Amino acid sequence: MIHSVREMGQRALVIEVTAEKDRPRLSEHLQEHPFPGQVEVIPGVRTVLVDFRRRRDAQAALKLARRLKLRRRRAGSADSPEHPVRPEVNLPESYVECAPLEDREAVLEVLRIGAEDAAVPAAEDRGPSAGVLIQDIGRYGFGDRGLGRSGSVDLAAARQANRLVGNDDSAAVFEVCAGEFSLRICQTSILAVTGAEVSMEVVTEEPVQNFRGGQEAATTASRSRPAPVRAPFWVFPGETLHLRMVHRGVYSYVGISGGVDVPLQLGSASTDTAAGIGPEPVQVGHRFGLSGAASRFVGIASVAPTPLPELEDATMLRYVPGPRTEYFGTRRAASAGLSRLESQPWETVAPSGRAGLLLDGDDPIQRTIAEPMPEEPLLRGAITVSSSGQPTVALAEHPVTSADPVLGVVVREDLALAAQLPAGAQVRFQAVDPESLGAVRTR
Repeated sequence: MIHSVREMGQRALVIEVTAEKDRPRLSEHLQEHPFPGQVEVIPGVRTVLVDFRRRRDAQAALKLARRLKLRRRRAGSADSPEHPVRPEVNLPESYVECAPLEDREAVLEVLRIGAEDAAVPAAEDRGPSAGVLIQDIGRYGFGDRGLGRSGSVDLAAARQANRLVGNDDSAAVFEVCAGEFSLRICQTSILAVTGAEVSMEVVTEEPVQNFRGGQEAATTASRSRPAPVRAPFWVFPGETLHLRMVHRGVYSYVGISGGVDVPLQLGSASTDTAAGIGPEPVQVGHRFGLSGAASRFVGIASVAPTPLPELEDATMLRYVPGPRTEYFGTRRAASAGLSRLESQPWETVAPSGRAGLLLDGDDPIQRTIAEPMPEEPLLRGAITVSSSGQPTVALAEHPVTSADPVLGVVVREDLALAAQLPAGAQVRFQAVDPESLGAVRTR
C-alpha cells in the first residue's frame, strides 16, 4: 500500500500510496498515530505531505514510514469509521473588518499608504499584495481543509521586528510592500522596522507663536529626526513615523511593543489574500490598539540583519533537490532538469507577489515525462516547473497542492532572500546537502 517515501526539503516527507483509494486511510492513520515531531499532514491525490518540527524527526520518520502497514477498515464498523472524525472547521468567506476604536484606545493611526499624492486605500491602489497587510507567523493545521499557512512573506524579518520590541514571535505586525507608509502615534511607544532597507524619519509638530499685525497667531513647525533600521526606537504622542524610499528588498515589517490588535481568524491575525480571510488590507484612516501590554524591555540592534539580495550580482538560492526530479531527467542524464536549473541565471518576473516568485530563463526546463502528475502538496520554498518550463518558488500564499512537479525546495535559511527579490532581479540556484547545507554536484 505504501509505494514510496521521499524527502521534500529539509523537514518534510512525501508518502505515496499504490492506489488513490488508499490515500484517505493513510491520512487517517497519520492523524490518529502521528510520528514524533509531526506538525501537519496535508493530503494530495495519491500522496500525503508530513511536515516535521526538526530534521532529525523527519529522518527518524523516514525509516518508520517505509515499513508502515495500513489496516483495512471493516465496512460498517462503529468503532472504526471509514473516515476520521474531526471537529467542524468553518472557513470565513471574507475579510474581518477592523473594529472601530475609541480615541483613548487607539495607539496607531494610518495616515498614508503609497506616494504622498495618492493617499488611497491599498486595495484600490495596487491591490492588497502591493500595499500594507497585517501579518503574523500564519495559521497551522488547516492544510487538510485546503487552507495554507500564509503569514509574513519574510518570516525572519517579522520575527526580528517583534524581538526588538520585546514581543512574542507570533505578535501581529504591519507588512509593507515596496511603498511609502505613515503612522501617527497616539501614545508613547517603542517601534522597530526590519526587512527591506528603507529611509525613515519621525516627524514632530511643534507649536510656534507668531505675531502679525500686533495679533498673536498660533502655527506649527515640523521637526524631524532619522529612525534606525533593525533597532528599537521611541516615538511619542502626536509624532508620525514615515517610511520613505525602498533602497533594497521588497517587504518591510513595522512592529510595535504590545503587538497590533486585530480580530483573530482560526487562531491567526494573518491576512491571506488568496483565501480571502483575515483582517482586511490596511487602509488610510484605520486605527489600531495593542493586543497586549507594551514592554519596557526591548532588544538591541541586530548584529546579524536578515539577509537582503545584492543590487548588482545575482542572488544565490540554495535548494534541496527533489522529490520529482524524474519528471525532468533521462536515462542518460537523470539530473538533466537540475543541471538546467543551475546552469543559467533566472530573472524575476513582475508581478511576483505573496504566492510565489515567478522566474524566467532563456533555456526552459524540459519535462521528459508527458503523463500528467496527480496533484501533490506543496511547501514554502518548493520550486515547481510549469508546462512552459519556467520555475516558480512557492512563497507565503502558495497553493496547498499543485499538479506541477517539484524539482527542489529552497532551504529555510534562504527563504527570506527569495521573499525580498524585486522584479528584474537575477537569481541562480545551488543544490546543497540538507544535513550540512554544503554544495553538491548535480551533473
